[in-house]
Amino acid sequence: MKITNPLSECKKLGWGLWQCPPFLFLVMGFITIVAMVISSLFAMRVFPEPEIAAIITATGIAILFLVIGNVIVGGFNRLAEASRMKSQFVSIISHQLRTPSSIFKWTLEALQQTLREPQKHIENDINLYISNLQNASQRMIRLVNTLLDVTRIESQTIVLQNENFSLLPVAERLIQDATYHAQTSHITINFEKDAVLPLVFADRTRIIMVMETFLDNAVRYTLNAGSITARLNREGAFIRFSISDTGVGIPILQQKNIFQKFFRASNITQFQTEGTGIDLFVSKYIIEKSGGTIGFSSQENKGSTFWFILPIIKT
Repeated sequence: MKITNPLSECKKLGWGLWQCPPFLFLVMGFITIVAMVISSLFAMRVFPEPEIAAIITATGIAILFLVIGNVIVGGFNRLAEASRMKSQFVSIISHQLRTPSSIFKWTLEALQQTLREPQKHIENDINLYISNLQNASQRMIRLVNTLLDVTRIESQTIVLQNENFSLLPVAERLIQDATYHAQTSHITINFEKDAVLPLVFADRTRIIMVMETFLDNAVRYTLNAGSITARLNREGAFIRFSISDTGVGIPILQQKNIFQKFFRASNITQFQTEGTGIDLFVSKYIIEKSGGTIGFSSQENKGSTFWFILPIIKT
């Protein structure tokens, strides 16, 4: 029989000793023996009748079992939840990687066919294929970077590369890039902005990721030729960025879970099967770690507004 070291098992799981079932089992056994001996000696001294002593001892042990047992059950629940999350994680990521991988495969096959059978507009065809490959590669890179950030957040090793920069040119470029994709879905994007805005101090790359998440979700979940409005303006000592859409919205009972890892609203999955449910989880951490605040308002079947504010740098 292999004997495991509970301390090493707890360390492997990354849990504290008082949250780790193997260690708690040992503690419960030791405390039970000690409690039985002490309770018996105390009860025998105070109560000469052995029946009363036995009842007091049994009651004390039962209470002890309930307390420690409840902690152990909590530990096992965490193990079960970790296993469930792992399975869900593998399923979601496998699905997300399948789409860009398929795009790579289909585009390369089409490119090979075009090169074998030159056509009149071969240059336009090749440019389209290259554009598709670039979009697919950017999608995979973004997914990988997001997954790495999730791991770093959970291990508390994420480091933000903060710098002074303006959100205005960043927002303008992102909206310009999103406009073409939105137009193919008959969605209009409007941009309301202050003409002059102070700088913020944050991780440019990760703030761009947050803004892309807002825009991508707005386009993805706006149906039937809707509209999107982006706003960038100053609010006191902060810069506020928001994206409002006329999309499917979020059911009110599920709104409290929107920033949880792997969460996707039930009505969203009916219209859009793609999505990891981790972008908003990462976005919340990044904004709050940057000294800002993130939030949203939503009404089912009418649309949503997601926003964040970042502090203006002190001059």
